[in-house]
Amino acid sequence: MKKGSKPFIFFVLFLLVTYSLLLLGYVGIKLECELLTKEKFDVQKVLDSKRNKQVSLIAEVQNLSSEERIIKIASEELSMIKRNEPKIILAVNKDRIEKINIALKDKYE
Repeated sequence: MKKGSKPFIFFVLFLLVTYSLLLLGYVGIKLECELLTKEKFDVQKVLDSKRNKQVSLIAEVQNLSSEERIIKIASEELSMIKRNEPKIILAVNKDRIEKINIALKDKYE
């Protein structure tokens, strides 16, 4: 070997090592990105299934608390009777309510 070819060999080896490290880094980052993308899709599936479960539970709550179902259970199983007329009827004079409102406004002003 000539004395002048040593720096060239070191330069070529340096470039090969640098290129190899860059290539390995690229492959590592690409594999990490693919892994994160797969994990993202898996988590998205879990989220979608939980949202569907939540919607079904809300629908079930609405079904169980519907007025028709409650009236049916009350009349058939508990033997309750629906009242058609209110038991107590209150009659209030509108003029008297207005007088009380005016008196309250005067008191708190």
